[in-house]
Amino acid sequence: MSEIRWTDVLDIGLPKLDEQHKGLIALSNDLILAMDRGKGTDVLHSLFKKLKNYTIYHFFDEEEYMRLIGYPEIDEHREAHRVLTEKVNDFEARLQNNQSVAPAEALDFINGWIIWHIMEMDSLIGIYVRKSESV
Repeated sequence: MSEIRWTDVLDIGLPKLDEQHKGLIALSNDLILAMDRGKGTDVLHSLFKKLKNYTIYHFFDEEEYMRLIGYPEIDEHREAHRVLTEKVNDFEARLQNNQSVAPAEALDFINGWIIWHIMEMDSLIGIYVRKSESV
């Protein structure tokens, strides 16, 4: 399985947030590498713990930035963060309760989230900033 590579498509043009997004991609790549070695199940607990911690500080930073720039879609974005946090917590709870979580299921969730969150939601923040700067 191929690792996700950072490309211009993922770059939203906001350096601090882009660096944090690269951290999300690194977590996905850690799972891909573990799966390639047949160790995907072994890393799920630590992966979701890291993902949970990562979302706490990343979402805080992103929401604070949106507040500071007066981003008009902040409420919708916060709601998306809430839903994603809930899903991460659900995965973590399943793992803590020894319920089955397939590494491929976890990877699909994480990669789908990365693509949706960055390309669909966060890219709009970058567009808003660029439009505001050109006014």
